[in-house]
Amino acid sequence: MAAARIVEAFLLDRDLAMAIGPRELRPPAADEAVLRVQSAGVCGSDLHVMRSGDWVEDDEWPATLGHEIYGIVEEAPADGSLRVGDHVVADSKVPCGRCAPCLDGRPDFCADVRFVGECRPGGFATHCVLPSALLHPVPDALHSPTVALAEPLAVTLHGLSRLRDEPRRMLVLGHGPIGALLHIQVRRSYPGCEIVVAEPARLRAQLARALGADTVDDAKELGPGTFDTVVDAAGYGGSLADALALVAPRGQVLVLAIARHPVQVIPAELVERGIAVFGSNAFCDELPAAISALAAAPDAYEPVITRAVSLTELPDVLRAQLVRPEEVKVLVCP
Repeated sequence: MAAARIVEAFLLDRDLAMAIGPRELRPPAADEAVLRVQSAGVCGSDLHVMRSGDWVEDDEWPATLGHEIYGIVEEAPADGSLRVGDHVVADSKVPCGRCAPCLDGRPDFCADVRFVGECRPGGFATHCVLPSALLHPVPDALHSPTVALAEPLAVTLHGLSRLRDEPRRMLVLGHGPIGALLHIQVRRSYPGCEIVVAEPARLRAQLARALGADTVDDAKELGPGTFDTVVDAAGYGGSLADALALVAPRGQVLVLAIARHPVQVIPAELVERGIAVFGSNAFCDELPAAISALAAAPDAYEPVITRAVSLTELPDVLRAQLVRPEEVKVLVCP
C-alpha cells in the first residue's frame, strides 16, 4: 500500500482556531485530479465560516477552506478528461445532481448544493483533489494568479444577467470582492452607466474612486429614490432596507450579499413604486464566460487584488480581515 501523501494546508478547527499544518491528501478517484494550487482567493463566505463554523460538514474538521481555485494538474484523472500540466480553474459548487433544479440544468438552485472547502478540502493548501467535472481549462495567455478571480467574476456575471433593464445610474452597497468586480464589469458592459459606491472601508473606497465611481461612507447620505439600479453587495443590518429606500420608482434591486438577519419590508411600497427585487445565488454556467473575460482584459480586473500572501502568512492576514475587512481581494499563493 502506498504511503499517504502529506501536504501543507490551512487548518480551521471546530473551535475556530487557525493554523498552518500537515494534511493528508485523499487519494483521487478515477474521475478526480490532483491540483498543485497556484492561487486561491479569500471570499467573504470564507470569513463567515471562520467566524461561525457554519456549513462545514461534520467529517471535514479541521476544515481547509478556499473555493476560488486556480491550479495545475499534477495527477490527471483516469477518465482522460485532463492531462498532467493542464492549467484549470475550479467550479466551487458541488450540486447533488438529483433534485429538480439539477436535473433541469440549474445547479445554482440545487436543494442540497455544497461548496468546495466545506464538503471537501479546498484551495488554501499546496495541493487539493477535485472532480474533473468541476475543472475548466485556462487559455495559455492567462497563466497568472489573477485567474483565481474567475469564480467570483462568474458570480457577478450571473447577478447582472438577472437584471431586467440596462442600468443607467447604479448604487453599489459594499465594495468588497463582489462589489468591486461587479463595478468593473458594469463599466465594461455599460460604459455610460453612472456608478456611486457606499463603502466605509478606506482601501475599498479608494479603489472604487480609482475605478471612476463617486463614493460615500454611508448610503443614508444619499437622496432617496435616485438610482434606477441598486446592488446590495454588503449585507449589513440595514442594507436591503437602504437599497429599497434609495431605488427609484420602477427601479430594480439586485441582492448578492448572503445575510441572515430579518428585514422589515412594506409590501405596499414595492407595489406602489413598481420595484423589482432580484436575488442571485452563486452562478450557473458563467464560469467559461468569466475565464474568457479575464483572458480578454486581465489588466481590467487586477486592481481588485489588493494583497497576495503565502500560505504561512494567511492566518495572520485572515485574523486582521475578521477584525476589519479592509482589503478587497486577498490571494493566497501557496
